[in-house]
Amino acid sequence: MKVFGIAKIRNEQHIIRDTLDSWAGVCDEIYVYDDCSSDSTPTICLAHPKVKEVIHSTLFDPDRERAEWFNRQAVWSSARRFMGPEDWVVYFDGDEHLYDFDRSALENPHTQIIACPSYDAYVTQEDARLDEWNYAKRLPWVAQEYEFCLYFYRNRPWINFHLPDQRNMSDHATLRAWITDPAMIQMEGKILHWGKGLSVRKWEEKCRYYAETFGPKYAEKWKARMGKAVHEMSDFGLPLVRWPDVRAGEVETFNRKGMPLIS
Repeated sequence: MKVFGIAKIRNEQHIIRDTLDSWAGVCDEIYVYDDCSSDSTPTICLAHPKVKEVIHSTLFDPDRERAEWFNRQAVWSSARRFMGPEDWVVYFDGDEHLYDFDRSALENPHTQIIACPSYDAYVTQEDARLDEWNYAKRLPWVAQEYEFCLYFYRNRPWINFHLPDQRNMSDHATLRAWITDPAMIQMEGKILHWGKGLSVRKWEEKCRYYAETFGPKYAEKWKARMGKAVHEMSDFGLPLVRWPDVRAGEVETFNRKGMPLIS
């Protein structure tokens, strides 16, 4: 049994080495789709010992909802050439770090999916001066709520990206047909999602991307967030808590939606 990591990334030079190191502890091989980066991201990825392939596209697809699934499917199709039926695939973004994952959870033959709770990091007043190159110097404040996300999938022919803006590897209908026993999905580990907590500059860049480039789906929400990088509460209105306290189980946390995020 092997674990294959796949990722779609773009202009992540400030964090991508740390991200790859984070996942290297559980992944035997990592495959990367570079979505038209204009920085050193592809070079950093190629130099990582767990990265077997970087697909570097020089075309920025203006249909971003299409690009989200198509580019992920491209790297998934490449990686699965080398996979056996009992191997695992995990998809992660370039700003997601894995913590507290017990790899033995993948050895249960009945388990088909591993879900991880994903917590958003935030910039706070105490660390607002730090830029994205120094993000790791933060003792992160995170949202008290988490997203219940499906990350690890056993290699099955029907696991694919095919829907507009698809982030996880199966849609609801496929999962309902596949998962006949709730015990086939297990929860393990924790994800720290740095996307909102890298720096004030990266927050504003993210706002502009979703407000002006991505398309109408998220434009209104992210336009309203411009100039609001520094947080005292989460974007969903709950208090921020220290990441080490979350990892230690010393604070109560909440499932944001009350159901798995599938697409």
